[in-house]
This record gives sequence, structure tokens and C-alpha cells, in this order.
Amino acid sequence: MSQSTVAIVGSGIVGTTIAYLLTKKGYDVDVFEKGPDYPYPHTAQFREQVLYLHENPAYISPTDLKHLTLSGDYQRNLNGDFYMVVGGSATRWSGITLRMIPNDFKTKTLYGYGEDWPLAYGDLEPYYCKAESLLGVSGTDSDNPFAPPRSKPHPLPPFELSYDDVIFAEKLRAHGIVLHTTPQARTRKDYGDRVACENYGPCWVCPTGARYSPNYHLMHALKTGKCKLHTNVSVRRIVVDKSGKATGLVYQPNDKSQEQEHSAKIVIVAANAIESARLLLLSADERHPNGLGNNTGHVGKHLTFHHGWYGEMHYKETLYPSRFGGWTGQCHQFLDPPSRGKHGSVKIEFPFIHEPDPFLSAADLKWATSSDVIEHVKEVQHQQPIRLHSEASTGPEKYVTLSKDRDRFGDPFAHVQYSLNDFDYETYQFATKLFDQFAEATQADQKKWTEPKGFGSTAHHHGTCRMGITQRDSVVDSFGKMHDIPNLFVAGGSTFVGSAAVNPTLTMVALAIRTANYLMEQILAI
Repeated sequence: MSQSTVAIVGSGIVGTTIAYLLTKKGYDVDVFEKGPDYPYPHTAQFREQVLYLHENPAYISPTDLKHLTLSGDYQRNLNGDFYMVVGGSATRWSGITLRMIPNDFKTKTLYGYGEDWPLAYGDLEPYYCKAESLLGVSGTDSDNPFAPPRSKPHPLPPFELSYDDVIFAEKLRAHGIVLHTTPQARTRKDYGDRVACENYGPCWVCPTGARYSPNYHLMHALKTGKCKLHTNVSVRRIVVDKSGKATGLVYQPNDKSQEQEHSAKIVIVAANAIESARLLLLSADERHPNGLGNNTGHVGKHLTFHHGWYGEMHYKETLYPSRFGGWTGQCHQFLDPPSRGKHGSVKIEFPFIHEPDPFLSAADLKWATSSDVIEHVKEVQHQQPIRLHSEASTGPEKYVTLSKDRDRFGDPFAHVQYSLNDFDYETYQFATKLFDQFAEATQADQKKWTEPKGFGSTAHHHGTCRMGITQRDSVVDSFGKMHDIPNLFVAGGSTFVGSAAVNPTLTMVALAIRTANYLMEQILAI
């Protein structure tokens, strides 16, 4: 049986943050990842995916390991939200790093929906600064009057608005709407040993490390000699002894028939919101027949996605979009509108023209000749997508439980039930009015909008192991510590109380830094 001081389930941006901070202070950490290694920097992957249009089968997860079942309103492939490799989904993320605003932490008190978080913006603000420093965030609040207060500036200067965003900003300004730059974990200048962004274009597989990847800090954690990474292993359950403490975890190499046990002083579940809930449910025992942390029935509940409703606008003028591979213009003016409470908050963003890249999608677009390519590119120059990135409400129609389908070891996969509720439909109506307002203000000559159930999750999943004051209303406390198992922690988006409308990653990393500090100061130091 192997042993370490801390065992972390999941090598994504949250698990890696905690592992890096602990190993830097001399604590030994074992990290368990279901997928394969994913080399850093991602230069080889860039060549494969962009230069040769090759999807390396080494990084394609088998369906008897990566799978979930789904019911309800969601119409897209939810399995596609997850990348089962070392570094997780943040090996391919857009890098948008936004802070939640103060009112997002107290929606029940202020607006009568959801629940209040057990901590306030002021409690998390210093950790937001630390997270921005860790990730190397480029940004400014000088052009964003709706940004929350901060005690330190962004560590790097912002990426300027693109040519098309400047056009939109001028038109929107005439109608009282502010379009501003986007803080992002992408280096505007050299940052430590990370080079400045050179705008290769396909940022989902950055070849230089300019766009932050968790593998950067995992690499540094491994160099300390205090971190051990277990790849291609499935953690099947957390073990809790008769005294009520976690003693470790049971895992199994994906290609082996025998499970193994790893003991640890502290166990941290840092998978995504769906898989974290699944692991706690799979860990049921005599003392916890419904799963760990689930004596009051909150594990798997309070699930929300961000609702990304997409539209397209067409213009007679040439916009020259997609000249920068990242994101530039956003509007945060409607994160806290006067009508909030009747509906949720909404963030407006102008994403990369198509994902992954229209110029790499010849097979899908059925180009036959070079003239076809040229005509397509001409038309793209007049198009502008828009995404209204919206807050969702929790409810009994959104949850994670165990599926009837099983993985290669015989363990049930996760089952996700997700349907829109009345609050979500009201938010859609608000988003629709904003879309029409933006199309009119920017003088679009054509527009196309999605239906309510046409939303994408934006790969943002929250809740299922939410934090709170007591076990009656939550699974963990504000540090991620399970209420009834003092050395078992949950970290990541699964602990969120509400989704707000901003991208969750910076908040996840800020909370991870806060949890790591708590572990070192209050538990491991004893």
C-alpha cells in the first residue's frame, strides 16, 4: 500500500494549484489522474492538431472510462465538456479569468433566489489577487466601470480590443453600452519563464505556454521531488474508518485487474462537479449508506451550468474577425441589472468566430476547390457571433446521481438530469432582449438567435458538493472541508453555491489557494 501526506483526486487546474502550493512548502503529495500524461508545453499537440489535422488517439478517452448518461432538456454532448488528460479541461480552456462581483455571493438576501455563500467577496479578494498572479493574468479594470473592487492591479497589461471590437465599441457607446477588454490567463508580456503571446491563433492548443495550462505548475511541483503523479488510474472510492476519518483511497490502474489502496493524512477530491459527486456517491459505506457527505442529501444536488445562448449577426461592412486567437471584447454591464431576481445575470461576449477554427474545417464545410475556401472566408469577414453567458438557478430538476450504465470496473457512471426552470426561461427572455438591443445598436443587417433549449453549458458546471455553514444545507464548509469527515476535502466548481454569470475558473483557483493555505496553517502544521 502506498502512502502520502496528501492525496489529490484530479490533476486539473484546482488539484494542480493545491499540489503546487503544498509541495513548494515541503509537503508530499500524490495526484491521481484517470487520463494519460499530456506533455507541456503543448507544442507537439499543436503540430498534430493544427498543422496535420490529426487527433492523437492517445488522448481520446475510451467510452468505458469516460461516459455519463443524461436526461432532461440538455441537447448537446455533455461528455464533450471534459478532457480526460493530465491538466484536465484547462489544457484547452479559453483563459478568461473574471472575478465574481460582491452581490453574486448573496443573491438570496438581495434578490430572493438561490442561497448566500458562507463567505463574502471581501474574504476572497486577496485570493483573487494571488490567483491572478499564479496564472499570469493580463488585464485592466480601467475601461470596465462594472469591475469589482481590487486591492492590486492585474500582473500584466491587457490585450487591446480587436479591430472588429473597436467598431462595435464605438457603436455601442452611442447607445450607452460599454464594451471593454477581457482579463485572461494569457501573457501579454514575458512572465517569469513563460514567453509573451505570439498569437499563433488556435489558442485551444497553445504551443508556447503563453496561455496558462495547469501542466506548467504541475511540472514545477514534480521537480520538487515531493509530488508523485499517477496517470491512467481510476479512483474508485474514498475509504473512511470507524472513527469517521478518511484513511485514503482505493484506485485501480486502467489496464489492471487488481485494485490498490493508497493511505493519506488528507484526501482532496478535485475532479469536476459531476465526477466529484459521483466519487462521493460511489464511496458509500455502513456509516454513510447514501455516500460520503450525503447524510442530509445534498451530494449531487444544486447543479447548475452556465447557459450560453448563441446568436449570429451579419454586417455589410467588413469586420476582419478572428485576427487574434483569444478573446478581447466583453460587456459586464448586465451582471447586476436592476431587474435581477426576476431573472439571472448575463454577460455578453464576442467569441472567436467559430470553434475550433473555420479555416481548419474543410471536411465539415465540404469545400471542393480553392475558390470555395475564398468565398467562405469572404463571407466570414462580415459575420459576428455573440454569446450571452447567463446565470442559472438551482432546482429539483438539476442534479447528479448514479447511472445504470457501468464502467469497465463495474462502477456506475454519473447520470445528469438537467432541465430549465421558470427562472431560467425568464433569464432567456432577458438575454433575448439584450441580443436584439445589441444587433440594433451595431446596425446588423441580419441576425439569428437560438431557442431556449439551444444553450450550451460552456463547459462550466457548478454545485453538487456545495459549501455552507452546516451539514443541514451543504456538503462542505467554505474551505472545502467535509462537515462530518474532518480530513476529507472537496475543491473546485462543485463547491459553488451559485453560478453567477462570469467564468468560474478564477474563483475556483482563488478558493483552491485559500484551501491550500488553510491546510498548511490549520491542519498539516499541527
